[in-house]
Amino acid sequence: MEHADHTLYLTDGLEKALKSGDEEAVQAALHDLLLYKSVRPLAPTDLDIVVKVLDRGGRAAQKALQIIHASAARHGTLPSDREAALVRLRAALEHAGDDRTAVKHALHLLAVLGDDSVVIERLTADGDAVRKEDYLSPVLAAALTRYDADLARLQAALSKRAAEEIAAIREYARDPETYEERVRLMQEDEVEIL
Repeated sequence: MEHADHTLYLTDGLEKALKSGDEEAVQAALHDLLLYKSVRPLAPTDLDIVVKVLDRGGRAAQKALQIIHASAARHGTLPSDREAALVRLRAALEHAGDDRTAVKHALHLLAVLGDDSVVIERLTADGDAVRKEDYLSPVLAAALTRYDADLARLQAALSKRAAEEIAAIREYARDPETYEERVRLMQEDEVEIL
């Protein structure tokens, strides 16, 4: 929709759907944003509207998280109201449960927005259920290195499997390129054995 100033607001349909409370309309508007995000990247003010969808939970929140993450990763665009985004992203992370993609996206966005402490909080909350794949990201590596002493204490307190996961996370945080090269070489060796 074009306004008097000829600016195209990509989230007009989403705003209308949110006001109406129609879940199907919200889903359709989010789907449209997913389809058109590469053609017409969202502006920070558009992302502020998408962030509001995180409060709804469920599939709508998953799609909203996907849109926000894609905008940050592909275009470097973040919501303009960072404080509101931080609060809603923390809540989305708490409600992500076993949705590994939602966990990764929320952690990534929170770290990009400067909330490094959430990474160590989440690792501590994960406890013996920690999965290194959730934390192997260049954006998270910087946050993880700042909390290396906390990670060492956590590693010592966990079961063998979880401690090995934390050890891998710490190794990655110290030098992501070397870690990835070592893993690649190990995988090649496994393939040669087969």
